[in-house]
Amino acid sequence: MANQPLSLQPQLTWPQAAAIDWPHWVATAAVAVVAQGNKAHVSSGVTQIEPAGACGSAMTASVDSSAEGFTIRVKDVPIGRVLSRQVADRIANQIRQAVPVLETKPDQLTPSLSQHQAAAQVDGKTVFVLPEPAQNVVAPKDAQPALQATQWVNNLRLAFGAAPLDPSQVQMVAKGLGETHQTFGGIASWYGPYFHGRQTATGETFNQHELTAAHKTLPFGTYLKVRNQLNGKTVVVRINDRGPYIGDRSLDLSYAAAQCLGSEAVGVIPYQATILAPGFPHAWREDVVAKLP
Repeated sequence: MANQPLSLQPQLTWPQAAAIDWPHWVATAAVAVVAQGNKAHVSSGVTQIEPAGACGSAMTASVDSSAEGFTIRVKDVPIGRVLSRQVADRIANQIRQAVPVLETKPDQLTPSLSQHQAAAQVDGKTVFVLPEPAQNVVAPKDAQPALQATQWVNNLRLAFGAAPLDPSQVQMVAKGLGETHQTFGGIASWYGPYFHGRQTATGETFNQHELTAAHKTLPFGTYLKVRNQLNGKTVVVRINDRGPYIGDRSLDLSYAAAQCLGSEAVGVIPYQATILAPGFPHAWREDVVAKLP
C-alpha cells in the first residue's frame, strides 16, 4: 500500500504568537558563567577575591580573567569568581531570580552579614549567598567574608547602574567595626613621602600607602571614621603615630587617607571624626541570612 500523506494542521489554527516568558528570558541572558584560565575545574567552590583598593572599596569590575575558576558576569560586568562550576551556577541562578528587583532598586543592594555567612540582599530579599572560604585560600585576613561580599555587591551595583557603597562603609564591614557616639573635629593635615619607611611612635614602619593617622593622645590601634567637611568624603584610619605638632592641627593623615578624602592637593581640611569599636555595623547586621534554594 502506498504511504498516505501526512495530515498537516492548517496554518490558520496556529497560535498568533509564541508564549515566551520574556522577563525570565531577559534575566537568564543577563547573567552568565564564564570559565577562566586553562585549568578551570570543579573544586572546593571557594570564592576568590581581588584585593581592595587603598580606600577599602572594591576594585569594581576587576575580576582577573587570567586566573582559574569561573567568573559570574551580569550585563557583561564581572561580579566575582569561584573555583567550582556548580557553585558558580548556583550563585548565578540566585542573581537571575533577583534581576527584576535589581533593575528597579539597585541602590538598595547591600551586604547581608551574619556571624557565619556573607550574602547580599535587596528590598528584604536575598540576592546571593557566598560559600565559606577554604583554609588554603590566599586572601587578606580581614577580607573573609565581609569584604568579599561588599566587593561582589559593588560590582553588582555597577552592573545595574547604581553607585558603589561608600569606601568607609566597606572598611567598617571588612574590619567588623561599628560607630560609637564619640565624635570630635578639627583641622587635619597629611604626611607622606619624607616619612615613608621611617619608624612611627608605635615602632612599626610608616607606610604612606596604608590608611593610618597620627593623633596626640588617642590610644594606638584606635579606628576612626574621618569625614572631610568640605566634600563629604569619608575614610577609616588606624592611629599608629603621634602628632601633628604644627599650629592648630589635631590629626595627621597618611597620604593614602588624604587621597581617599580628596585632601592631598589642598593639604589641610576641616574634619569630623567618629571613634569606631568592634562589632558588625548595625545597618547591615542580620541574625539569620536567608538561603535561596
